[in-house]
Amino acid sequence: MFPPRILMLLLLLGWPLGAVRVRKKATRNRSCLDLPEEILEQMFGRLSVGVMSAFHHALELEPQEKLNLTCPTAAARAPADRKTRLPVNLLSISPWAYRLSYDPARYPRYIPEAYCLCTGCLFGPYGKESSRYRSTPVYAPSVILRRAGSCLGGRHSYTEVYVSIAVGCTCVPLQEKEREGGNQSLKRAESKAREGGVQGEEGVREQTLYTPDPLSLGHHLPPTDS
Repeated sequence: MFPPRILMLLLLLGWPLGAVRVRKKATRNRSCLDLPEEILEQMFGRLSVGVMSAFHHALELEPQEKLNLTCPTAAARAPADRKTRLPVNLLSISPWAYRLSYDPARYPRYIPEAYCLCTGCLFGPYGKESSRYRSTPVYAPSVILRRAGSCLGGRHSYTEVYVSIAVGCTCVPLQEKEREGGNQSLKRAESKAREGGVQGEEGVREQTLYTPDPLSLGHHLPPTDS
């Protein structure tokens, strides 16, 4: 209740008493909370039994800055310590590594995805990269929980979504069109380099054709008087 002096002042100013007493309740915007981690884990476990177990070890990889994420050479693939054995993904002719994909609107929020380290394949001598082949990712079907837009009972709702996730890399031969496109610049350089040599060879050949053979000329010479 207002003090008497303030109430008299409001009445003199012409403010209705009912309007003064009415107080509007502040509207509260309730935020939609996420489901508990245990609930999401149970929901995901029922949908993807053993689907992602093949590369769950990727979640325990060393930090990315400590890894050599380039196309490995033969020396890098042969550790100095014979007891140390590189993982399969680095010993492959199409080596690959893992990166963690993060999305707060899905579950699992962190998913390891494979990516190829080399453009070609390590088919060449001494483990060199060959441009006649191409490293390409291998995808496997999986299921995730995607957060929906609706909010039920103050909690986010999730729906199952089927996706393809890269789990490794394999080696495939280049198609003829891809091989021609990749070697087009090399062919142009070789053709330009040969132009000068071909012209020179043609000149030599012309001179050779018109050079008389002394042995053949000896058969056509008139007989000399002895």
